[in-house]
Order: sequence, then C-alpha cells, then structure tokens
Amino acid sequence: MIRHIYFLVVSLFCTVAYAAPAAKSDIESIVFMHSYIEKVGGEVIHEAAAVNDVISIGERTKTLKERTWVIPNKLGTGFEIGVAFLSIPQQIQHFDLRITYPKTTLPSGETRSQLERKIDISGHQGEYVWGFAYYFDFPYETTPGDWHIEIRAKGSLIHHSKFTVVAEN
Repeated sequence: MIRHIYFLVVSLFCTVAYAAPAAKSDIESIVFMHSYIEKVGGEVIHEAAAVNDVISIGERTKTLKERTWVIPNKLGTGFEIGVAFLSIPQQIQHFDLRITYPKTTLPSGETRSQLERKIDISGHQGEYVWGFAYYFDFPYETTPGDWHIEIRAKGSLIHHSKFTVVAEN
C-alpha cells in the first residue's frame, strides 16, 4: 500500500515537473528602470500621436531620483520607465499600449486623459525592451494624480505600472 502511494506521489511529481516548462509560455515583464528625471536642452515639437500633441527632441536626460514611482509636478521634469519583455511567442508582432493619466485640458480646449497605440515588436526573437519618458513641458501637463501604464498582448495584460504625480511643495 505504501509502495503504491509512493509510486503515485513520484508519478505526480514527475508529471508536474515535466509540465512546468510548457506552462512557462506566459510573457514576462521586468521593470529595470523607473525614475524621476529632468530634461536638459532640446526642443518641443508638435506630434499628434503623443500624449498631449507634443514631444521633446534633442534633449538629454538627467536622473534626479532612481527607482521611484512618485513624481513631483515640476515643469521641466518628468518620469521614465524601462521594461524588458521575455518569453514572447513568435506569432505576437505588436503589443497594445494604454496610458491613462489625470485629465488634461490642452490649449485648444480639448481634454484628454488617455493614450492608446500599438507597439511594433516584429522581429523580437522572444525578447523586447520598451522605454517611455514623459516631461512636464507646460503648466497644463502638471496635474497631480496617477499615470497608469498598461501593456497587453492579444488582449491579456502583460504589464502594469503606476506613477503618482504629486504637487511640489
């Protein structure tokens, strides 16, 4: 009897051990950087696909505080994040990005609180490194509140991060 139970336990263990690598097909995300940053130089240009219709080009980034999710709402500063994705199935060729943020009223009067776009990862070889930086260039962008960054693959959430923008003292 004990011998049969032992055989059953060993058989179950072996089955689980062999099945475990096959279950490891989920995409893994690893945040390797999340910082409070300051923009040095550069210029702001119009870009309709950006969060608030503008992007910075030619700037350098100075890190003010590493490994923080709390960001003061000071003009000329912002935040950055770097995420590595591993175990990406070959058939996945893009991720879906959604960023929700405190309601912003643009100079045109339009209000926004969300950005959605595709991240092209074609040719990824099972791994992909993604980065995002955002600077508060104008007073209307410095609204305190939470910035949620979500990345999905084929509808499944594979990454979520949250920065909290706080009023500067």
